[in-house]
Amino acid sequence: MTLLDRFALWFGRMTAWCFAAIILVMVYEVTARYGFNAPTTWAHEASVLLASFGFVFGGAFCMAEGTHMRISYLVDKHAGLARISDALSLTAGAVYLAGLCYAAWRMAEKALWRFSISGAWDPERSGSTLNSPLPAYLKALLFVGCLLFLSLVLQRMILRRKP
Repeated sequence: MTLLDRFALWFGRMTAWCFAAIILVMVYEVTARYGFNAPTTWAHEASVLLASFGFVFGGAFCMAEGTHMRISYLVDKHAGLARISDALSLTAGAVYLAGLCYAAWRMAEKALWRFSISGAWDPERSGSTLNSPLPAYLKALLFVGCLLFLSLVLQRMILRRKP
């Protein structure tokens, strides 16, 4: 297990706590809304951010842990197909994630590097009552998550070639 694998596993376990935090935020929101008739303006966006954080880094966690779903009927029946199957899946994953990284970078760049006419930094905003810059941050987060996942896939490709 490499340092990158250990980092992805540790980071994945830490981001899993985001889902526990969502439960706390939602309990607070429901209590405030229905118990005190004082709904929050931030609970929905906070839960979206926390869930996004967990989902974006979940792929890298599964890659590092080796728990991605597979249909292994043919590989189980024919041991020689395992190397071919691994090579094809890693290549397809690398191509897909490279494209996703590029697209995520372009989206994040457009969302984050926006400036108003006065020259003030004005990232893309949600348009909700809170009007937070959450969409811009989520796009940047998607890029970082894809980059980590792609790094793990490329690492697997390189380590498989070594004798």
